[in-house]
Amino acid sequence: MNTCLLPSLTYGSQTWKFSTEAMNKINTRQRGLERSMLNIKKIDKIRHTKIRGIPKATNALTFTQKRKWQWAGHVARMTDKRWTTRVTQWKGPPGKRRRGRPLARWEEDLKILAGSDWYSIAQDRQNWASLEEAFTQTGILVDQ
Repeated sequence: MNTCLLPSLTYGSQTWKFSTEAMNKINTRQRGLERSMLNIKKIDKIRHTKIRGIPKATNALTFTQKRKWQWAGHVARMTDKRWTTRVTQWKGPPGKRRRGRPLARWEEDLKILAGSDWYSIAQDRQNWASLEEAFTQTGILVDQ
């Protein structure tokens, strides 16, 4: 599970924005994969907490959030002006946005925990690493 299925399930997760829907899909897919590996049908009425303990698999949601946090720190510490840093710092096109609640952006869940100056906080590796566990364990998310 950890060597084959988890990397394919979480491929590109560094660039995802974690909405409630995305988090539920990750959890549901992992539970389905674990049931399939252990040949357990849903009709057997075995709770996912018992199933999760059998294969000793890594929680996919925690894994994806950890990878996103590490990638954000890596991008913030890049010294040259690659397109990844330019896109991350880009504020968007000038002018008015559409009516209604704006869609969540990639960095908004980082801003909830680290603040709006997360980019400067990520420059210190030890400080950024200490915040990583809080980010992955709290389940911080921004809807939509």
